[in-house]
Amino acid sequence: MAHIQAKDPACEAYNKMLLEDLLQKGFYHSIPLPDGRVLKGVIPLEALQERVDEFPIPASLAGRRVLDIGTWDGYFAFEMERRGAEVVAIDSTEIENFHAAHSLLESKVEYRVQDVCELMPERNGTFDIVFFMGVLYHLKHPLLALERVCGVTREMAIVESFVTNEGVTGEIPTLQFYETNELLGQVDNWCGPNVQCLLAMCRTAGFARVELIRVSVAQRAVAACYRHWLPEPVAPTAEPPLLIACTHSGNYGVNVSLAKDDYLTAFFKSAESGLTNDNILPEVGGFAVRPVAVHSTGADGWQASFRIPPGLSAGWQDVRLRTASSRYSGTVRIALDVPARADSIRIASASRPGEAAILSLMVDGLPVNGDRGNVRISLSGARLEIHDLSAHDAAGPRRIDVKLPKGFPAGRYELVVSLGTTKSEPFSIEFK
Repeated sequence: MAHIQAKDPACEAYNKMLLEDLLQKGFYHSIPLPDGRVLKGVIPLEALQERVDEFPIPASLAGRRVLDIGTWDGYFAFEMERRGAEVVAIDSTEIENFHAAHSLLESKVEYRVQDVCELMPERNGTFDIVFFMGVLYHLKHPLLALERVCGVTREMAIVESFVTNEGVTGEIPTLQFYETNELLGQVDNWCGPNVQCLLAMCRTAGFARVELIRVSVAQRAVAACYRHWLPEPVAPTAEPPLLIACTHSGNYGVNVSLAKDDYLTAFFKSAESGLTNDNILPEVGGFAVRPVAVHSTGADGWQASFRIPPGLSAGWQDVRLRTASSRYSGTVRIALDVPARADSIRIASASRPGEAAILSLMVDGLPVNGDRGNVRISLSGARLEIHDLSAHDAAGPRRIDVKLPKGFPAGRYELVVSLGTTKSEPFSIEFK
């Protein structure tokens, strides 16, 4: 498939025409006024209305909250306000045209000068619908920006960007990088994804479903990016998966962190065959997330790995999953940015059955989220690998099974269990 390159003459000619038109008219967006007049911009009002009509957005947005990123003259922000939404519009620099239109419309849209990479739920709140149009290719950190967009989106984001090709079939996701002014002579154009890369970045950023709306000859692609799966099937053809556990993909504990870009792995059973990234549908804390890997572990066993959806708050989060043909499994919990602390730790007992290479401890004082990733076991100063750690039981101690090194010699040793700076008193044990 042929690519339309960033230096494509037709594209350059079109953008030159836009710049000349902008110098004459002053506005990029055409803005309709209450008295019937129109502030004419480079993009005709009819064209803007056609674009909005192709988005999966209802005519009434009463009670909904909308964010317009890179609002510029503000057409999309004002149109969403006209539909009844509470609207916040941001841009990285202050645009006087926005203020002029805002005044003429007697608008209540909240306007902020803010960079997209500064977006956070704690600072901006969250939004039912987010517009992220014509911004991505202007950024040096496009994936980070998409993650921030995803983190403040509750339902759907409309993402539009310059793309380097028109096609969507059989192409490898690629991203062109422009060090100086290689893209249309503009120094603020940093990257150009092809269509496949744009969709892949939206999914990688945390959007579960990404649907391509349009690719234009002007090298623009628009996608609707969703935070949730479609509803469960009314008449499922498969039983729900049996979700056994969900852990940190690296250390198999229950503690994960958004700041560290941790990933989760869910272990489950399903009688279905041919399960893939496309038909396993995980959910964490109420937000859907697409797997990056799904593997059979033999018989009816499966595992699926996926990122933590952006925008979740610190705390215990429920995890569940389903297949495209089933309803949801039961839930298990993971600890998201939950501090693991212990006031005191005590080893109640330790035993080694026969000549087994496993040492089994019973330990008091570990917190709910004490796990294989933060609990440490040492034997006379040598750290031992945790083989298994039982779930927390408020009524009694927790069992920790650790692996003993091969050829472990007889003798008397001291066991210590620690979590952070809290350590147990040494527990003396003799191996014969």
